[in-house]
Amino acid sequence: MGSDLGQRTASAGRGSVDPAAAVPLLHGTRHWAQATAIKVTDISGGCGATYEIKIQSEEFKEKRIVQQHQMVNQVLKEKIKGMHRLWIFTSVPKY
Repeated sequence: MGSDLGQRTASAGRGSVDPAAAVPLLHGTRHWAQATAIKVTDISGGCGATYEIKIQSEEFKEKRIVQQHQMVNQVLKEKIKGMHRLWIFTSVPKY
């Protein structure tokens, strides 16, 4: 995934740097404190119009995928207004 031209990736996980500081899309967002992994990839060729975001969090446990995606959209609603596309992938950590 990271070898494709035009892709920029930033990620953070438990024990790493603060996800909000590591990922410009999430800058200023403190909502994902329970996230064990966050990965954001700019797949727009560098213009910042299309992103893929992967979030792994206990907050998604026992929620349908649609509900998980609604949670992400609610948190990022102001930031996604100017985007062309946002691909969201959510999951619950497996221990």
